[in-house]
Amino acid sequence: MILCRGELLARERQGEVLERLPRWIDETLDRTPLTPDVTIAACDRLSRRAEAGGFDAELAGLDLDPALKEEQVAAALHLLRRESLEAMVELQLGRDPFAPVTVRPPYYDRPIVKRRRPLGVLLHIAAGNLDALPAFTVVEGLLAGNINLLKLPSADHGLSVALLRKLVEEEPALRDYVYVFDTPSDDVAALRRLAGLCDGVVVWGGEAAVSAVRALAPPGIKLIEWGHRLGFAYVTQRGREEGQLSALAGHIMQTKQLLCSSCQTIFLDTEEPEELRELARQFLPLLEAAARRWPVRDMGALAQGTLRRYTARLEEAAGFPTPGDTVLEGKGCSLTLKWDRELELSLQFGSPVLKCLPRAELLPTLRRSRGVLQTAGLLCAPEERGALTETLLRAGLVRVTGPGELSRGTCLDAHDGEYPLLRYTRITEADE
Repeated sequence: MILCRGELLARERQGEVLERLPRWIDETLDRTPLTPDVTIAACDRLSRRAEAGGFDAELAGLDLDPALKEEQVAAALHLLRRESLEAMVELQLGRDPFAPVTVRPPYYDRPIVKRRRPLGVLLHIAAGNLDALPAFTVVEGLLAGNINLLKLPSADHGLSVALLRKLVEEEPALRDYVYVFDTPSDDVAALRRLAGLCDGVVVWGGEAAVSAVRALAPPGIKLIEWGHRLGFAYVTQRGREEGQLSALAGHIMQTKQLLCSSCQTIFLDTEEPEELRELARQFLPLLEAAARRWPVRDMGALAQGTLRRYTARLEEAAGFPTPGDTVLEGKGCSLTLKWDRELELSLQFGSPVLKCLPRAELLPTLRRSRGVLQTAGLLCAPEERGALTETLLRAGLVRVTGPGELSRGTCLDAHDGEYPLLRYTRITEADE
């Protein structure tokens, strides 16, 4: 389906929409720019409508863990409340972000008027690893005053279209600022036409997705990457406390290790293989307990995890690719002990990797993965936290938190160390 100017259209009408879209965009850009308060008021009304049951049918179709559903939905709706969005805009853009500011540069004979303005038109190419993320990236574009074209991920279950359709129903002034397409990724011609209409392309995904967008976007178009990142946990000897390890196990099973902030690798501050094995023996029962509470329910994910673990056991038996790797099978989960010291993606779905990493080697080791660093969960004694946090941040991490908080989100979070609203706007200058 296509969402165009507040109406749902069949995909077959995509060509017709693309023909008219340049004129519609020009007409919208010729008006007074959209202000954040319009979007904030509409989102606040939408969140209250959802809290009253307005989206129960769409939510019922999502594969949400029943033990987490209420908490996850509440957290998502809180991000759309007025106080959350107002705090976000003020933090990222200031109290009156689009007001003109007159400056008088030294050695220049007249004043200059500077003004923040929307970038113009954004094409959002969203990832499907988090329900409603496509809708929220459009909300961010609206808060910055932009026209937003959204390409839905193939894994979208219809929630994003439903949310955005209801949003423009709540505030008809937004109808000309939101267009949603379910264009397949292999329809290169249509994607190229969409990219050609934009001032910026916002891409959520890994290297393959970013490379594909670079090939589509015309030269000079701003490319805004929110790429795949890797989260991990760092455990000191004094941090091997059952409560902290249980919190980490809970995080792993709740997120199924599918988010950029999810823990993929668990590093232990040691050089001794036996100490790593001891940690594995201590952690596996806690991970099994978490797997019982938050099991993997998706049959495809279960099959994928089983196949990956079976392949890993075959490789272990054959001494390939790394002789000595050890796979510990648990009920609904597994641990893989490896003897290199590099950050890596795990098998996911409750299957973290464990490695030794002495703190003296922490910074240089992580710097080798600087392009994918995001979140670290720190398990240590309170008096160790300050120094270790500083080391992790210097290595390139953008968030250091507790073992159960790696994937927590608030309205004041940055994306990969940057404020999105800043990237979705531009500064203009004109002589007074």
